[in-house]
Amino acid sequence: MIPNRWYPILESQKLKRRPVGLTRLGERLVVWRDQAGTAQALPAVCPHRGADLATGCIKNGEITCPYHGFQFKGDGTCTHVPCSGAESKIPHGLHMQPYRIEEAHGLVWLWWGDAANETPVPFFEEVGSDLRCSSEASYILPYHYSRMVETNLDIHHTPFVHGSVIPVGQRVSNFSARLEGDRIYTQGELTRDGKTEGMAFRADMIFPCLGLIELATKFWIVVSATPVDDTHSWMWFRYYQGRTNIPLLRKFIPWFSVLTELRLVQPQDWRLFEGFEPGSVDDVTYHLVEADQGIALYRGRRRQLLSQPNLAEAS
Repeated sequence: MIPNRWYPILESQKLKRRPVGLTRLGERLVVWRDQAGTAQALPAVCPHRGADLATGCIKNGEITCPYHGFQFKGDGTCTHVPCSGAESKIPHGLHMQPYRIEEAHGLVWLWWGDAANETPVPFFEEVGSDLRCSSEASYILPYHYSRMVETNLDIHHTPFVHGSVIPVGQRVSNFSARLEGDRIYTQGELTRDGKTEGMAFRADMIFPCLGLIELATKFWIVVSATPVDDTHSWMWFRYYQGRTNIPLLRKFIPWFSVLTELRLVQPQDWRLFEGFEPGSVDDVTYHLVEADQGIALYRGRRRQLLSQPNLAEAS
């Protein structure tokens, strides 16, 4: 995984009164809200006897182990060992190292790296902050996250895989791609033979795994392919629409789009993914074409980030 970057790990709306257990970036986590409603995250394995803290409960804003009742604050401090009594000294080994997380844009984010290098949570400003005109969903796929990031940058598969849902031309015209810092910008048109105009599109990404797709003016899909482990990805996506202020439609259009994505569009992709060779983008060799410039930029920047001195990690 690329270090010193923010990774979205969970929708904020799914973090309520109960602790949530999940695996992200190869780590088993427990995430919950303290008494102030602030999201907290610790390793899910209790340091006492290895119980899963995600199956415990929350008491006074602290996560409580279901096995022996040990309690832990969000900063990793063990505050209560029932079998030893309230006045007992708690062994240092029961304290845990917390994960640095933050909530922004309706998501819970995890900082994967050194605290001294922490940067602001990235996002796409053009979609705005009004989540009332959006709808989202998520699922896990058995593929390395880098392969899924590339898929989000690949628009010219649309007429072949999704032509029954999105009838567009096969030719990519007026295409351009560029890299600025941690963001890749691509845009172009899908046109039919003999036509000079087609469907305009954008497919951008922000490292390490956040994508933005625009297939119509002010109609966006923000996506993430967050690593679960070396062989699985947490796929999250959210539809936004900024084309109408009619209350009913501003909610219905994104909701219907998510429903269509889950029932029609994604299953078409999944049938293709089943034929993928296993591994990350580093494990396969393909021959890219001009319409794949965004993917080429992603691969180059990814290699650069993974090779930085003292920061490279297993991908």
